[in-house]
Amino acid sequence: MRPKGLEIGGRAIGGAVFPLLLIVLQCAGVPVRSGGDASLLPRLAKRSWTAAEPARSFGPDNLYEEIDGEAELILPFGFRELTVGFVSPAGNDKAEVRLELFRHETPRDAFGVYSQHRFPGQEVIRVGTSEAVVSAASLDFFQGTAFVRLRTASRHATRRDLENLGRDLSGLLPGTGDPPPETQALRIPGLVEGSVVFHRRAILGYEVLAPGYEAKYEAGGISGTLILIGPEDAGPAPQYLRKLSGALPGFARLEEGLIRADLPSGTLWLRFRERYLIGMAGKVTRDQAEAVILHVAKGLPLPRSSGLFPPASPEKIVPHKGNIFTSGEIMSTPPAGRRSA
Repeated sequence: MRPKGLEIGGRAIGGAVFPLLLIVLQCAGVPVRSGGDASLLPRLAKRSWTAAEPARSFGPDNLYEEIDGEAELILPFGFRELTVGFVSPAGNDKAEVRLELFRHETPRDAFGVYSQHRFPGQEVIRVGTSEAVVSAASLDFFQGTAFVRLRTASRHATRRDLENLGRDLSGLLPGTGDPPPETQALRIPGLVEGSVVFHRRAILGYEVLAPGYEAKYEAGGISGTLILIGPEDAGPAPQYLRKLSGALPGFARLEEGLIRADLPSGTLWLRFRERYLIGMAGKVTRDQAEAVILHVAKGLPLPRSSGLFPPASPEKIVPHKGNIFTSGEIMSTPPAGRRSA
């Protein structure tokens, strides 16, 4: 149990006491910021929450001081700032909850961190527009560019406290909890609920496949890993093909635009569609993989235009042996025998 809290915005803090406390904490070397997400604590006071102390903030350079061991997971996802505070329901100072709010560059990065903490079989609830993973002692969700993590900090705090705080925070945060739109393509029959993960470093142990999405598939006695890489992440298909051929073991280009690679975990089947790269890996046959890949392709959103690609236009797969690209992106077959080093 921490020392009795200070009610921010209430009678417990006089006009000069709170600024003086900030000065004392800063002189003591405690990271304190008056702006940014630290301002959420005074706003939470209006929703009947009491803060035990001013919020502390950490950036990319000192994140390890607060979450040593986890910083390497968080930093690649466009991490900007972590705000940490301890709050309690007004009138019940013993029911203390630890609040961690991670701010990232994009909503996709916030989703990525959330997805790293999301596993099949976990209990979930709705917090505003967001899905939240909940237990008796924790609640996690993302909204906009924020990933929020709540933990009971005393034996008096309850799951209801976590849920109430989560909903109040959601009401204060901008943005929504909608997953990236391209992930909807992965929501096909057979998708294992809670298995969609956004990776920035590697997928299936290969950096060339990231950034991208990974998900688990199980249906009809078939199981494997789904892969989805967007146009902005893959870049122009010809250049990306060269990267794949140099990094994936057993790389081979087959007829009708299919790619195969022989990974230690099983066969990886890949195909470009609508400038996305869709794949399935595991102990699956070509026919099984292609049926699943086609199902994913039907749900793809139109790719956003960018410096990598011209504006999207209707395209079709060209059934030409040795060509894996859509019309307008034809590349001649490279010399046979090219493999990863």
